[in-house]
Amino acid sequence: MFKKTTVTSAILALAASSALAQQTETQKLERIEVTGSSIKRASSETSLPISTISKADIARTGATTVQDLVYLLPSSFGGNVVANNVGATGGASTANLRALGPKYTLVLLNGRRIANFAFGNNPVDLNSIPLAAVERVEVLRDGASAIYGADAVAGVINFILKRDYQGAEVSAAEYKADNGGGASHNLSAVLGYGDLDKDRFNVMLTASYEGVDPLKASQRSFASTAVRPDLGINKSSPRNGIPNLNFSDTLGNSYTSVNPLAYNGCVSPAFALVQRSAAGTCGTDYVKFIDLIPQQRRDNVSARAVFQLDADNQIIAEAMHNADRQQSFYSPAPYTLLMRYPAAGRFYPKSITIPKGVTLPAGYKFADGTVLTSPTVLANDVTVTPTGSITGNWRTVAGGGRSDITQTQTDRALVGAKGLLAGWDYDWALTFSRNKGQIYFGSGQFSYTGLTPLVAKGDINVFGAQDATSQAALDSAQLTGQLQQTAESKATELDFHMSREIYKMAYGELSVAVGWNFRKETIEQISMPVLASGDVVGGNGPVPGVASGRKVAGLVGELIVPVYKDLELNLAGRYDKYKNDFGTSFDKFSPKASLRYQPMKELVLRGSVASGFRAPTLYENLRPLTTGNNTSANWSDPIRCPGGVKLPDAVAVNPVDEIQSECDVQLNSATSGDRNLRPEKSKQFSLGAAFSPIQELTMGVDYWNVRITDPIVAKSEIQVLSDPEKYKNYIYRYDPEAFPDGWVDDGKQTGAKQGSTDPRFPIAYVYLPQENTAKTYASGLDFSLSSRAKFSGLGSFGVNLDGTLFLTHGYQYTGLGKTSDLGKFKDFGAIPRWRHALTFLWGNSMFDASLTHNYTKGYEDYTDPTAVDGTTYPAVRKVSAYVTWDGQATVRPTSSLSLVFGVKNLLDKEPPSSRNSLYFQMGYDPTYTNPIGRQFYGRINYKFF
Repeated sequence: MFKKTTVTSAILALAASSALAQQTETQKLERIEVTGSSIKRASSETSLPISTISKADIARTGATTVQDLVYLLPSSFGGNVVANNVGATGGASTANLRALGPKYTLVLLNGRRIANFAFGNNPVDLNSIPLAAVERVEVLRDGASAIYGADAVAGVINFILKRDYQGAEVSAAEYKADNGGGASHNLSAVLGYGDLDKDRFNVMLTASYEGVDPLKASQRSFASTAVRPDLGINKSSPRNGIPNLNFSDTLGNSYTSVNPLAYNGCVSPAFALVQRSAAGTCGTDYVKFIDLIPQQRRDNVSARAVFQLDADNQIIAEAMHNADRQQSFYSPAPYTLLMRYPAAGRFYPKSITIPKGVTLPAGYKFADGTVLTSPTVLANDVTVTPTGSITGNWRTVAGGGRSDITQTQTDRALVGAKGLLAGWDYDWALTFSRNKGQIYFGSGQFSYTGLTPLVAKGDINVFGAQDATSQAALDSAQLTGQLQQTAESKATELDFHMSREIYKMAYGELSVAVGWNFRKETIEQISMPVLASGDVVGGNGPVPGVASGRKVAGLVGELIVPVYKDLELNLAGRYDKYKNDFGTSFDKFSPKASLRYQPMKELVLRGSVASGFRAPTLYENLRPLTTGNNTSANWSDPIRCPGGVKLPDAVAVNPVDEIQSECDVQLNSATSGDRNLRPEKSKQFSLGAAFSPIQELTMGVDYWNVRITDPIVAKSEIQVLSDPEKYKNYIYRYDPEAFPDGWVDDGKQTGAKQGSTDPRFPIAYVYLPQENTAKTYASGLDFSLSSRAKFSGLGSFGVNLDGTLFLTHGYQYTGLGKTSDLGKFKDFGAIPRWRHALTFLWGNSMFDASLTHNYTKGYEDYTDPTAVDGTTYPAVRKVSAYVTWDGQATVRPTSSLSLVFGVKNLLDKEPPSSRNSLYFQMGYDPTYTNPIGRQFYGRINYKFF
């Protein structure tokens, strides 16, 4: 799929070797700067391994966004995609080289930084970069902390926009799924004027628009329900639009968690009810309400102007504005307060049917006067008359699924100059970039302040469908359209570097580069009062804002030494100093050394060794404690519901059943940052070779190894809840007698008892803070192959292979042994051992065609250790490999017009089924698969001049 090359090593050298042999000694190659080095050199002298994705390569993928393009890179494993943001407000789409985490991949635009995503703790949002304006992408698959800064541990992805363009063209595309949903529409234009050689200037403008229709879970059978007996899971929620009720009848009997529709098999499509394992209870199949892919819109404009001062020097100005809007729908809001319906409410039920199968306690009294002497399973349905108030765990299903609207704007402006001065190549720029955004409440969002009085008075029907009056009352408590949070991330940077050959040695020129940069970063996340106070129904509790800044200064040096014939040493080092506005600071020197040896023109050997560090982000340092989160997966309280079996009422304190569910549910969780987090440190090395036995064939293989110590991660819920005795201090409980309506955060966590094992006390929250842990590690092999051949009368044929094989991957918590997640779903998801993209190409003067095989190896599925029973939920389950074929054909009837027809996922391959526990989507893993299925597209491009 992708044409392979290298930086300061081999593949370009090999591909160009035949042409170079024909040059005379007096001929000069163009001197360029490539990703991974500050020294300008002839393009054939490259060394470190990178993947270069050309404009033609991008077109062949059928990608419509930068996210789509990066998703296809075999070396990028498990970055966030838009689908992961469903139910997670303010989520960014991110790259993830080496599957080490998105924060270790540095994303550049034209070789310089972009402001990080404003919300949460995200790095650069890939969707803030307009794919229509991208000329090529260079992916440096090697740590580059010594050149670019501390956060380039896993590598660099450099998006290079069109430059010095002359002419005008427009492009329009339409994408339609065979099974409906997820359609997208694209329109772009570019206009350029001015010849640098003749006119001494060039001005270029680009504009693009993209719209993406939502794909609902209900539109795909493999992801349309939370009840998957084939996977051994039922992730329906016991908090329902028609609750499982707690009440007493007129005979003096008491009932716990009995649903009024359970006798009828919980059949209620409007409320998405399904049966749960406990007799008499129903659950909400929340998946019926969610998106697999949210609705999206992106608009972008960019401009670039270059002024040629003289033969050697230029002034450059760039500007870009990108607007992004997403609206995602997810489950109806859970009313986490105790729902207590009054006997005087106008919807109070006249009778409730107790379904057969429910176990009645000793002392239970029937209408005919019969009294049970021992617990008995009810053989037939019994209708009873309730009395007094009725309680239960309620969800606002009648208000529809929740939705959030996230709008972000990315602005970037640059002014600088580059050229040749006194024999030195120089380049400097002042860059300002900003990502700001607003999150609005969409439909289905409610305020406790508005809703609680309505529930208490009985104005809302919690037993069935609403009438016009109660629906109007429910709607009056909505937050729809209100602003919930704003955020802004800004970065202003001045950088300068220069390079030259300074001394002629026996085997070549000694070259040096020096540079420095100074950057000011700020982040400001402001919660509106309704969010800051925790007044959002089913929200995260009180969500305080975050605001601070830091200054970062760096010095960099690089030296290229021709040690011996065809043996070259590259030494680089960078000193970074971080000074935070809240008083802490970090500094470190990051060195790197690499060797390139070319014993023959067909073979290049290379290797590198480096160390680096990554300072905590401002958000990792300052995120305030928020206690209203939920675990991603369903869990059971390890003390009050061991193994999913609730303790007897005498021990478990029966009234708690009215407040919260404790078995097979998303438990309450909390998280926070830490000002005292230590910087992360990394060590890495690589060894590789590139071989070109004939001009038409180039092959490459690189071994790489990365170790990160003191990595900053959120404490894993899988770690804590899989061994709750060891990690009991991360579980906070409360006394239900002190909090009869359930624990509520007053902003000071009053009443939360750390590490309590008292079986009377339910969980207030599971604490999952940001922390330094022991180690993250990964190693593997990158493979590349590129071949081209021409046949008279038949055109040209080619094949490209880009693949990554993981040899090791895992993590280690402090005080524990290593955990390998290679080929296994563990705390942070799964790492498939192998991914590749294999593309077959054909073309002639008028036609082009390509066929691409995308492959991701299968892995061991997620396993909930508390649910293993060996039959319906086996301890080991395999997720099958995900394999798709993409095809494309291009015809150029004139030199100005090109027409493209393509099919993504030709065979309509469904994602393999998975028990993944990290996202709202059910039945498959959205990280490595695409739920759209077969998708047809067409694109037209016309050049006016």
